[in-house]
Amino acid sequence: MISTISYNNNYCNKTKRLLSKNLRLKKIISIIIFLNKKFEESYNTSLHKMSFLNGTLCILIHHQQDILNILNSFIIKEGYKPTTIRTLREDLRFLIKIKAINKRILAFSNNIGQFKGKLCIYQTSRISYSIIDTYFSSIKLELSKKIKSNKEKLKSENVTENVTVYNKKLIKNNNKNSRNSLFEKVKKIVAHTKYPEKTLKNALLNYKDFNNYLKYDYQTKDIKEFYLKSLKKYRNKIHFMRQNANYETDFFNLVGEFKDTYINKWKINQNKTIPFDILANYKRKKI
Repeated sequence: MISTISYNNNYCNKTKRLLSKNLRLKKIISIIIFLNKKFEESYNTSLHKMSFLNGTLCILIHHQQDILNILNSFIIKEGYKPTTIRTLREDLRFLIKIKAINKRILAFSNNIGQFKGKLCIYQTSRISYSIIDTYFSSIKLELSKKIKSNKEKLKSENVTENVTVYNKKLIKNNNKNSRNSLFEKVKKIVAHTKYPEKTLKNALLNYKDFNNYLKYDYQTKDIKEFYLKSLKKYRNKIHFMRQNANYETDFFNLVGEFKDTYINKWKINQNKTIPFDILANYKRKKI
């Protein structure tokens, strides 16, 4: 026995891997099942049918150190680090908490008796392994959702920052620090949408396309005015303002509506002699 322990200790020093909690819990279940089965075979009776007042059960007392020794004998052979008694106790409490095992206290001893503390046995069920799998599956699902949510949040923050940098020239031209700037107006319009950061990014990119398409023939102030008015209508369906998509959008309909509403810069230059109020009325005829 001493040589075995010595061998195990030397072997432990060479191993560095830790057994996952999921597998460790299942091994503990298997050990409890093994101990209970041996007891049932020895006394030719079912543990589940036996009364807990039966004195024979005292023979089955599950000593945590015994469970630990059996557990470590398996996991050391598999190349994992041995488990400590503290970890085993935490695992047993956890298994009880998730209802994978049932703990029954047989008696409390006093300092005069053979044992100090409580004497107990553990019972498993047919679904003990399934309970463990279900628990960890739900944990993985929750973690996956949380990670995805954090990634989306981080991505939105990064995208917003990148879009701000990408449109630095545009924002500067419109006085970034002013509440009247295009950036601030767009941000205010999309503030109460379902995904404000994502919508802000798309709104700025859509404006870039809209502005690039019209800026050579129309005045920037007219483009901004029309875009902001349209954005209020499309803020909850911003994807329909895209220029390029694998589905039909309203981009060119908006362009057509804009051209029907505003005078291009060339006509304005040609008609500088026309009174301002006439041009203003023409410009606003469909607004």
